[in-house]
Amino acid sequence: MSVFATYWDDAWHTDIGRDTAFIAPHLALYGSVAVVGLVVLGWGLVALARTRSIRAALRQPGLLLAGLGGAVTLAAAPLDAFWHDAFGRDAVLWSPPHMLVVFASTTMAIGLLAGLRPTRHGIIEAALSALVLGSAMMTVLEYDTDVPQFSQTLYLPVVLVAGLLAVAIIRALVARPYAVAQAVAVYIAMRLIVVAALILLGRSTPDLPVAVLGLAVADLPWRGHAARYGATGAAVAALAWMASALGVASQPAAAVGVVAAPVIVVGVALVLATSWRTHPVGATAAALLAGAGMLMLGPVPEAIAHDPGQGQPVTSLRLTVVGDGRGNVRLDAVAPDADSQLVADSVVARRGGQTLTARLNEIGAGRFTGTIRLPEDGRWFVYVEFRRAGETIEAWLPVDSGWQGTSSAERELYVPAGTQPPTATQIAAGAAIYAVGLILLALALIQTRHIVRRRHTPA
Repeated sequence: MSVFATYWDDAWHTDIGRDTAFIAPHLALYGSVAVVGLVVLGWGLVALARTRSIRAALRQPGLLLAGLGGAVTLAAAPLDAFWHDAFGRDAVLWSPPHMLVVFASTTMAIGLLAGLRPTRHGIIEAALSALVLGSAMMTVLEYDTDVPQFSQTLYLPVVLVAGLLAVAIIRALVARPYAVAQAVAVYIAMRLIVVAALILLGRSTPDLPVAVLGLAVADLPWRGHAARYGATGAAVAALAWMASALGVASQPAAAVGVVAAPVIVVGVALVLATSWRTHPVGATAAALLAGAGMLMLGPVPEAIAHDPGQGQPVTSLRLTVVGDGRGNVRLDAVAPDADSQLVADSVVARRGGQTLTARLNEIGAGRFTGTIRLPEDGRWFVYVEFRRAGETIEAWLPVDSGWQGTSSAERELYVPAGTQPPTATQIAAGAAIYAVGLILLALALIQTRHIVRRRHTPA
């Protein structure tokens, strides 16, 4: 439920705009976390009743992790509201309060998996492993939903770090064959359900996680950790590059290939280094095949992206967008009051680090229009900008460059946030929040290592 609620929340903000803390996706997300919190609380009470010692109860594998992760996840909600009040509302997943939720929820999922006793068929293990993987992969949610906020060359490195971390955790905590493959299968099924549900709700849908399929390679019988994780990374990189080249993923093949090519080379090299002595012919063939594949995909340039945040609301505005299917977009704006004192400034389109501008014209009292051409495929944020009382105010709509038709929506006209450099207070607060999240994740890794050692230590 939490995975679906997160994607629903992202689609809500993209399609409808930023809203209050009590929208349905937020309630579903924190409600599901609260339910898990109750389960963890019950687990802790049972452990306390059995051991009659708080210290002994907290030594139960995974209990401390699940408890801390759940508590911090819930605490992140008011922290996020405070952050927005202090520094302006933002649409960036990697903002400190949002990433704290990612770190904490991942820690909670690891704790639940660590505390699970082996089951007969492994279904619960696969489900919790998929939750670990899904929590870790939330770091690239904005890339998967075609609203990237930062350089698109960062997509694949983040996928690799999150994915390989999840693989290491799953392999350490689940003593079953093909544990990673089963987790990937459940995760893919979860994402398919998310897509189906969002279609039914009439919301934007995320990409299918094709690259994640490569993580299943970790279950093959590799000769050592270097070969295992090198091959897994190469498989993920190759699938991500292929998905982008075929148009299955939102990221441009150019941006993915910059990282994918060296990752594939290093991954193949690690595999060959461990297998050349025993299988020289096969290793040579694999090297030639990998080289030929990269030559076919070719060299690529980089790409970047950014979307500014939303600040103090001023009034509402009726926006109408008209697209011709060839990247030409007209944006019409109608103010609620003909005497709105709005001075037309410009139409602005933002995506991939590009900021395109065109003239916004006033065509009547409180009525404005402007036309802009979107040169690149994908979703753009198209803004109308005005001047009023000496300050800039704006409103926006998401527009796909290949979209054809007419659409209207009532949107909030607001003072943009993030136009000034961050203050020392904001930087310090953000660093502290990130530090809390990273400490939680480090604790999860340490606890996982202790659990593995305990399992392999003779009684």
